[in-house]
Amino acid sequence: MKTGPLRKTVRMDDLIVVRGTATRRCAADRGVLLVTARAKQPSAAESERALAELTTRTDEVLDRFVSIISGTSTAALSIRPNSYWHPESGRTVIDGHVGERGVRITVADPAQAGSLIRALYDAAPLEVSGPDWELADDNPLHAELRRDAAKDARQRAEQYAEGLGLSVGGVAFVREPGIRSEPPGLARALSFQADAEAAPEPRIDLGAAEIQLSASVEVGFRIEPGR
Repeated sequence: MKTGPLRKTVRMDDLIVVRGTATRRCAADRGVLLVTARAKQPSAAESERALAELTTRTDEVLDRFVSIISGTSTAALSIRPNSYWHPESGRTVIDGHVGERGVRITVADPAQAGSLIRALYDAAPLEVSGPDWELADDNPLHAELRRDAAKDARQRAEQYAEGLGLSVGGVAFVREPGIRSEPPGLARALSFQADAEAAPEPRIDLGAAEIQLSASVEVGFRIEPGR
């Protein structure tokens, strides 16, 4: 019976292990909004009717902006009793019912996100969270960052090896913690800027549709004698 070649076990003592990183600030491809309609009424039936009215007005706005929306999904849908603890009576009191629907909306044109939010606020008393800026999975920047992180890992290993009078050999293993994105600096909150003299209507300032993308990779290089 034939067997393959035996693989030599590599000890961690024989390796230089480094983490290479790369960071880039870039324009977002899309933004994600969470739009929540909530209605509180004395009975479950009244809550359902009020919620239906809010969702109809919300969907009418989304239909108007369908050209910039690449996806929608229902994040939450419920009608439940609204209760609180009454300390004097020592019991839970139900003071009505709350209907709620949350919709996750992906906006394909970040520049139009503010107009969509403004239209939603004008149509109904809604809660809008976001936008959370994202980069599309097929954006070539992901591959560029991975290559840059790998190059950074080798440079770090070579610098450590040089300082120790050694050389860097082949790659023993590669681990990828992954790529993550976050707003550059502090996240910007939605803000209404209303000035009766300077602007006839309030507007929403979303700031720049930018994210900071980071990639990291952990690499173990074999240690070779100094040259």
